[in-house]
Amino acid sequence: MDLIYRLEGRLIDLEVKVAQLEKALAEMPTSEPAIPEEAQRRIAAGEHPVRVMRELRLLTQSQLSELCGIRPNHISAIERGQTFGLKTARRLSEALNVPASVLF
Repeated sequence: MDLIYRLEGRLIDLEVKVAQLEKALAEMPTSEPAIPEEAQRRIAAGEHPVRVMRELRLLTQSQLSELCGIRPNHISAIERGQTFGLKTARRLSEALNVPASVLF
């Protein structure tokens, strides 16, 4: 029985800590969106996300190529609509400092 009471006490302590963390999280200021509004509008208007983010970072295709290790002609093809895989998306997202999900 003593074990059950100790476990119940620990459970209550954990519930209190979770409630405190949830309250602190709710009070935290929200951060700026990962993607600026201008970029979001351009992407919504149909521009390719890789091109939009590259231009936002003031990079040429060659410079982006050097950052992520993807050939410039492949970057050009991606910006024209060629499909690409998760490995490529991860490399591009790291170089452009955006979540990979933004690039699809």
